[in-house]
Amino acid sequence: MASAPNIYSAEPAFPILADSLLQPESTENAAAPSNETTAKNNWNLKNDWKQGIQSSKEAVFRAGVVLGFSRLQMKSNESNEYIGQIPRYILTSQLRSIHPSSEPSAFIIHPRSFEAFAPRTLLNALQSSSHGQPGLSRDDAIRRLDSVQLLPVHNFHNAAQAIGKVSEALHEILERREQKKPTERSPPTHNPIVLIVVGLDSLTEGVIRSSNPARGAAVLTATLRTLTRLSRVHASYLSIILVNTNGLGTLNPEWDNNQPLTGNNIRDRAVRQPLEDGIHSIFHSDISSLFPTLLMKTLDQGIDTHLLLSDVRGVQIVEVIKDRVGTSLGKWGIWNEQ
Repeated sequence: MASAPNIYSAEPAFPILADSLLQPESTENAAAPSNETTAKNNWNLKNDWKQGIQSSKEAVFRAGVVLGFSRLQMKSNESNEYIGQIPRYILTSQLRSIHPSSEPSAFIIHPRSFEAFAPRTLLNALQSSSHGQPGLSRDDAIRRLDSVQLLPVHNFHNAAQAIGKVSEALHEILERREQKKPTERSPPTHNPIVLIVVGLDSLTEGVIRSSNPARGAAVLTATLRTLTRLSRVHASYLSIILVNTNGLGTLNPEWDNNQPLTGNNIRDRAVRQPLEDGIHSIFHSDISSLFPTLLMKTLDQGIDTHLLLSDVRGVQIVEVIKDRVGTSLGKWGIWNEQ
Protein backbone atom coordinates (compact mmCIF):
# COMPACT_ATOMS: atom_id res chain seq x y z
CA MET A 1 0.00 0.00 0.00
CA ALA A 2 2.64 2.48 -1.07
CA SER A 3 1.94 6.21 -0.96
CA ALA A 4 1.41 8.00 -4.30
CA PRO A 5 4.19 6.18 -6.27
CA ASN A 6 3.90 8.45 -9.31
CA ILE A 7 4.59 11.58 -7.30
CA TYR A 8 7.63 10.74 -5.25
CA SER A 9 10.99 9.94 -6.73
CA ALA A 10 13.41 10.32 -3.81
CA GLU A 11 15.14 7.36 -2.25
CA PRO A 12 13.18 5.90 0.69
CA ALA A 13 14.36 6.21 4.28
CA PHE A 14 15.44 2.93 5.84
CA PRO A 15 14.37 2.12 9.40
CA ILE A 16 16.86 2.28 12.25
CA LEU A 17 16.30 0.63 15.60
CA ALA A 18 16.44 3.32 18.25
CA ASP A 19 18.49 1.27 20.71
CA SER A 20 21.24 0.70 18.13
CA LEU A 21 22.11 4.41 18.19
CA LEU A 22 22.63 4.56 21.96
CA GLN A 23 26.04 4.63 23.59
CA PRO A 24 26.75 2.49 26.69
CA GLU A 25 26.29 4.28 29.96
CA SER A 26 26.83 3.07 33.51
CA THR A 27 24.70 5.55 35.43
CA GLU A 28 20.95 5.97 35.35
CA ASN A 29 19.22 9.26 34.77
CA ALA A 30 16.06 9.61 36.87
CA ALA A 31 14.11 12.77 37.50
CA ALA A 32 12.10 13.59 40.58
CA PRO A 33 8.53 12.25 40.64
CA SER A 34 5.76 14.61 39.67
CA ASN A 35 3.47 16.00 42.36
CA GLU A 36 0.52 16.44 40.03
CA THR A 37 -2.80 15.25 41.39
CA THR A 38 -5.39 13.36 39.38
CA ALA A 39 -8.34 15.44 38.29
CA LYS A 40 -11.79 13.96 38.70
CA ASN A 41 -13.56 16.03 36.04
CA ASN A 42 -14.20 14.33 32.74
CA TRP A 43 -13.49 17.56 30.86
CA ASN A 44 -9.91 17.53 32.07
CA LEU A 45 -7.61 16.24 29.36
CA LYS A 46 -5.09 15.25 32.02
CA ASN A 47 -7.10 12.08 32.69
CA ASP A 48 -6.67 11.04 29.06
CA TRP A 49 -2.96 11.57 28.67
CA LYS A 50 -2.31 9.74 31.96
CA GLN A 51 -4.25 6.73 30.66
CA GLY A 52 -2.49 6.93 27.29
CA ILE A 53 -3.80 5.16 24.21
CA GLN A 54 -7.06 3.35 24.99
CA SER A 55 -9.37 1.02 23.12
CA SER A 56 -12.48 2.93 24.18
CA LYS A 57 -14.17 5.05 21.52
CA GLU A 58 -14.68 7.75 24.15
CA ALA A 59 -10.91 8.11 24.71
CA VAL A 60 -9.09 11.05 23.13
CA PHE A 61 -5.95 9.04 22.46
CA ARG A 62 -7.00 5.81 20.79
CA ALA A 63 -6.37 3.56 17.83
CA GLY A 64 -8.15 3.94 14.52
CA VAL A 65 -7.84 7.72 14.25
CA VAL A 66 -5.29 10.28 13.12
CA LEU A 67 -4.27 12.52 16.03
CA GLY A 68 -2.63 15.86 15.37
CA PHE A 69 -0.56 17.99 17.75
CA SER A 70 0.06 21.63 16.88
CA ARG A 71 1.31 24.67 18.75
CA LEU A 72 0.03 28.21 18.62
CA GLN A 73 2.24 30.61 16.69
CA MET A 74 3.26 32.76 19.65
CA LYS A 75 7.03 32.52 19.96
CA SER A 76 9.84 32.45 17.44
CA ASN A 77 12.37 30.71 19.69
CA GLU A 78 10.43 27.58 20.66
CA SER A 79 12.44 24.39 20.37
CA ASN A 80 11.21 21.09 19.00
CA GLU A 81 10.89 19.94 22.59
CA TYR A 82 7.91 22.27 23.07
CA ILE A 83 5.65 20.46 20.60
CA GLY A 84 7.28 17.04 20.99
CA GLN A 85 6.91 16.56 24.74
CA ILE A 86 3.28 15.40 24.92
CA PRO A 87 3.42 12.99 21.93
CA ARG A 88 6.64 11.58 23.40
CA TYR A 89 4.93 11.08 26.76
CA ILE A 90 2.09 9.17 25.06
CA LEU A 91 4.64 7.05 23.19
CA THR A 92 6.74 6.23 26.27
CA SER A 93 3.59 5.43 28.25
CA GLN A 94 2.70 2.94 25.54
CA LEU A 95 6.19 1.46 25.51
CA ARG A 96 6.06 0.88 29.27
CA SER A 97 2.90 -1.19 28.94
CA ILE A 98 3.80 -3.46 26.01
CA HIS A 99 4.41 -7.17 26.26
CA PRO A 100 7.69 -8.60 24.94
CA SER A 101 7.31 -9.22 21.22
CA SER A 102 9.37 -9.46 18.05
CA GLU A 103 7.00 -7.05 16.30
CA PRO A 104 7.68 -3.32 16.09
CA SER A 105 5.73 -1.31 18.66
CA ALA A 106 6.38 2.10 17.13
CA PHE A 107 7.50 3.76 13.91
CA ILE A 108 8.77 7.34 14.06
CA ILE A 109 9.25 9.31 10.84
CA HIS A 110 10.99 12.59 11.60
CA PRO A 111 13.33 15.21 10.13
CA ARG A 112 16.91 14.54 11.13
CA SER A 113 17.06 17.85 13.00
CA PHE A 114 14.10 16.99 15.26
CA GLU A 115 15.60 15.95 18.60
CA ALA A 116 12.46 15.30 20.66
CA PHE A 117 12.42 11.67 19.47
CA ALA A 118 16.16 11.09 19.35
CA PRO A 119 17.27 7.75 20.91
CA ARG A 120 18.97 9.45 23.86
CA THR A 121 15.89 11.62 24.49
CA LEU A 122 13.58 8.57 24.41
CA LEU A 123 15.88 6.66 26.74
CA ASN A 124 15.94 9.52 29.25
CA ALA A 125 12.14 9.80 29.08
CA LEU A 126 11.71 6.10 29.82
CA GLN A 127 14.16 6.26 32.73
CA SER A 128 12.64 9.41 34.23
CA SER A 129 9.54 9.75 36.37
CA SER A 130 6.97 11.97 34.71
CA HIS A 131 3.32 12.84 35.43
CA GLY A 132 3.03 10.08 38.00
CA GLN A 133 4.81 7.37 36.00
CA PRO A 134 7.89 5.74 37.60
CA GLY A 135 11.12 5.51 35.64
CA LEU A 136 12.45 2.26 34.22
CA SER A 137 15.91 0.83 34.69
CA ARG A 138 18.34 1.40 31.84
CA ASP A 139 18.14 -2.23 30.72
CA ASP A 140 14.34 -2.24 30.74
CA ALA A 141 14.25 1.07 28.85
CA ILE A 142 16.60 -0.24 26.16
CA ARG A 143 14.48 -3.37 25.79
CA ARG A 144 11.49 -1.13 25.09
CA LEU A 145 13.49 0.89 22.55
CA ASP A 146 14.47 -2.32 20.80
CA SER A 147 10.98 -2.37 19.24
CA VAL A 148 11.04 1.26 18.05
CA GLN A 149 11.99 1.94 14.44
CA LEU A 150 13.27 5.42 13.58
CA LEU A 151 13.05 6.64 10.00
CA PRO A 152 14.88 9.99 9.69
CA VAL A 153 14.08 11.94 6.52
CA HIS A 154 15.47 14.96 4.67
CA ASN A 155 12.43 16.18 2.76
CA PHE A 156 8.78 15.52 1.99
CA HIS A 157 9.59 12.96 -0.69
CA ASN A 158 11.61 10.93 1.82
CA ALA A 159 8.73 11.15 4.33
CA ALA A 160 6.21 9.88 1.77
CA GLN A 161 8.52 6.98 0.89
CA ALA A 162 8.95 6.18 4.58
CA ILE A 163 5.17 6.13 5.10
CA GLY A 164 4.96 3.68 2.21
CA LYS A 165 7.52 1.42 3.88
CA VAL A 166 5.62 1.55 7.18
CA SER A 167 2.44 0.68 5.27
CA GLU A 168 4.11 -2.43 3.88
CA ALA A 169 5.38 -3.41 7.33
CA LEU A 170 1.91 -2.99 8.84
CA HIS A 171 0.41 -5.13 6.09
CA GLU A 172 2.87 -7.91 6.91
CA ILE A 173 2.09 -7.61 10.62
CA LEU A 174 -1.63 -7.83 9.89
CA GLU A 175 -1.15 -10.95 7.77
CA ARG A 176 0.88 -12.66 10.52
CA ARG A 177 -1.68 -11.77 13.16
CA GLU A 178 -4.58 -13.06 11.07
CA GLN A 179 -2.77 -16.39 10.57
CA LYS A 180 -2.50 -16.91 14.33
CA LYS A 181 -5.72 -18.55 15.45
CA PRO A 182 -6.69 -18.28 19.14
CA THR A 183 -6.44 -21.50 21.14
CA GLU A 184 -9.12 -20.40 23.58
CA ARG A 185 -12.47 -18.67 23.30
CA SER A 186 -10.98 -15.28 24.04
CA PRO A 187 -9.37 -13.52 21.07
CA PRO A 188 -5.57 -13.19 20.98
CA THR A 189 -4.08 -10.06 22.49
CA HIS A 190 -1.67 -8.08 20.34
CA ASN A 191 0.46 -5.11 21.23
CA PRO A 192 -0.82 -1.79 19.90
CA ILE A 193 1.40 0.06 17.43
CA VAL A 194 2.10 3.79 17.29
CA LEU A 195 3.06 5.60 14.08
CA ILE A 196 4.40 9.11 14.65
CA VAL A 197 5.01 11.40 11.69
CA VAL A 198 6.83 14.65 12.50
CA GLY A 199 6.90 17.85 10.48
CA LEU A 200 4.74 17.10 7.44
CA ASP A 201 3.73 20.75 7.50
CA SER A 202 7.27 22.11 7.41
CA LEU A 203 8.38 19.49 4.88
CA THR A 204 5.51 20.49 2.60
CA GLU A 205 6.86 24.03 2.57
CA GLY A 206 9.87 22.69 0.69
CA VAL A 207 7.55 21.42 -2.04
CA ILE A 208 5.79 24.80 -2.13
CA ARG A 209 9.09 26.68 -2.47
CA SER A 210 10.22 24.48 -5.35
CA SER A 211 6.82 24.51 -7.05
CA ASN A 212 3.67 26.28 -5.80
CA PRO A 213 1.04 26.08 -3.02
CA ALA A 214 -1.33 23.99 -5.16
CA ARG A 215 1.38 21.39 -5.76
CA GLY A 216 2.22 21.33 -2.07
CA ALA A 217 -1.44 20.86 -1.12
CA ALA A 218 -1.78 18.05 -3.67
CA VAL A 219 1.12 15.94 -2.42
CA LEU A 220 0.16 16.61 1.21
CA THR A 221 -3.42 15.52 0.54
CA ALA A 222 -2.24 12.28 -1.08
CA THR A 223 -0.04 11.46 1.91
CA LEU A 224 -2.73 12.34 4.44
CA ARG A 225 -5.15 10.04 2.62
CA THR A 226 -2.62 7.23 2.93
CA LEU A 227 -2.38 7.84 6.68
CA THR A 228 -6.17 7.94 7.05
CA ARG A 229 -6.47 4.68 5.13
CA LEU A 230 -3.84 3.07 7.37
CA SER A 231 -5.68 4.21 10.49
CA ARG A 232 -8.91 2.62 9.24
CA VAL A 233 -7.43 -0.64 7.93
CA HIS A 234 -5.51 -1.23 11.16
CA ALA A 235 -8.08 0.44 13.40
CA SER A 236 -7.93 -2.16 16.17
CA TYR A 237 -4.28 -1.60 17.07
CA LEU A 238 -2.71 1.33 15.15
CA SER A 239 -2.59 4.87 16.54
CA ILE A 240 -1.28 7.58 14.20
CA ILE A 241 0.09 10.83 15.60
CA LEU A 242 1.06 13.83 13.46
CA VAL A 243 3.40 16.28 15.17
CA ASN A 244 3.22 19.61 13.35
CA THR A 245 6.25 21.84 13.79
CA ASN A 246 4.83 25.07 12.35
CA GLY A 247 2.54 27.22 14.48
CA LEU A 248 -1.17 27.69 13.86
CA GLY A 249 -2.77 31.11 13.49
CA THR A 250 -0.92 34.37 13.01
CA LEU A 251 1.28 36.10 15.55
CA ASN A 252 -0.63 38.79 17.46
CA PRO A 253 1.29 40.67 20.20
CA GLU A 254 -1.95 42.05 21.65
CA TRP A 255 -3.28 38.73 22.95
CA ASP A 256 -4.11 39.06 26.64
CA ASN A 257 -2.71 36.05 28.48
CA ASN A 258 -3.11 37.57 31.93
CA GLN A 259 -6.79 36.78 32.39
CA PRO A 260 -7.59 34.14 35.04
CA LEU A 261 -8.38 30.63 33.83
CA THR A 262 -11.98 30.58 35.07
CA GLY A 263 -14.96 28.97 33.37
CA ASN A 264 -16.81 32.25 32.85
CA ASN A 265 -13.74 33.97 31.45
CA ILE A 266 -13.10 31.15 28.98
CA ARG A 267 -16.69 31.18 27.75
CA ASP A 268 -16.69 34.97 27.35
CA ARG A 269 -13.54 34.89 25.25
CA ALA A 270 -14.76 31.98 23.15
CA VAL A 271 -17.94 33.79 22.04
CA ARG A 272 -16.36 37.21 21.57
CA GLN A 273 -16.49 36.97 17.80
CA PRO A 274 -17.66 34.37 15.23
CA LEU A 275 -14.97 32.44 13.37
CA GLU A 276 -15.12 31.47 9.71
CA ASP A 277 -14.02 27.85 9.97
CA GLY A 278 -15.60 27.14 13.35
CA ILE A 279 -12.33 25.72 14.73
CA HIS A 280 -10.76 27.90 17.39
CA SER A 281 -9.06 28.02 20.76
CA ILE A 282 -11.16 28.87 23.79
CA PHE A 283 -8.11 30.53 25.33
CA HIS A 284 -7.14 32.65 22.30
CA SER A 285 -10.47 33.56 20.73
CA ASP A 286 -9.11 36.83 19.27
CA ILE A 287 -7.49 34.79 16.47
CA SER A 288 -9.67 35.14 13.38
CA SER A 289 -8.52 31.78 11.98
CA LEU A 290 -6.11 29.07 13.12
CA PHE A 291 -5.69 28.00 9.48
CA PRO A 292 -5.03 31.15 7.41
CA THR A 293 -3.16 29.36 4.61
CA LEU A 294 -3.98 26.56 2.15
CA LEU A 295 -1.23 24.44 3.71
CA MET A 296 -2.70 24.69 7.21
CA LYS A 297 -6.24 24.03 6.00
CA THR A 298 -5.11 20.99 4.01
CA LEU A 299 -3.21 19.61 6.96
CA ASP A 300 -6.17 19.95 9.32
CA GLN A 301 -8.44 18.14 6.88
CA GLY A 302 -6.35 14.99 7.34
CA ILE A 303 -6.58 15.06 11.15
CA ASP A 304 -9.44 13.42 13.05
CA THR A 305 -8.65 14.79 16.51
CA HIS A 306 -6.60 18.00 16.64
CA LEU A 307 -4.90 19.17 19.83
CA LEU A 308 -3.40 22.62 20.36
CA LEU A 309 -0.58 23.50 22.75
CA SER A 310 -0.18 27.11 23.90
CA ASP A 311 0.96 29.26 26.83
CA VAL A 312 -1.58 30.95 29.08
CA ARG A 313 -0.48 32.91 32.16
CA GLY A 314 2.84 31.10 32.31
CA VAL A 315 1.43 27.57 32.00
CA GLN A 316 1.27 25.25 29.01
CA ILE A 317 -2.31 24.45 28.03
CA VAL A 318 -3.30 21.60 25.70
CA GLU A 319 -6.85 21.60 24.35
CA VAL A 320 -8.89 19.61 21.83
CA ILE A 321 -9.88 22.07 19.09
CA LYS A 322 -11.44 19.48 16.78
CA ASP A 323 -12.81 15.96 17.20
CA ARG A 324 -14.80 14.79 14.21
CA VAL A 325 -14.95 11.13 15.27
CA GLY A 326 -15.65 11.49 18.99
CA THR A 327 -17.04 13.72 21.73
CA SER A 328 -13.83 15.22 23.14
CA LEU A 329 -14.11 18.69 21.62
CA GLY A 330 -13.36 21.33 24.27
CA LYS A 331 -11.42 19.09 26.64
CA TRP A 332 -8.31 20.78 28.01
CA GLY A 333 -5.69 20.42 30.68
CA ILE A 334 -2.61 22.07 32.14
CA TRP A 335 0.39 20.16 30.84
CA ASN A 336 3.18 22.05 32.55
CA GLU A 337 3.17 24.80 35.16
CA GLN A 338 6.20 27.07 34.88
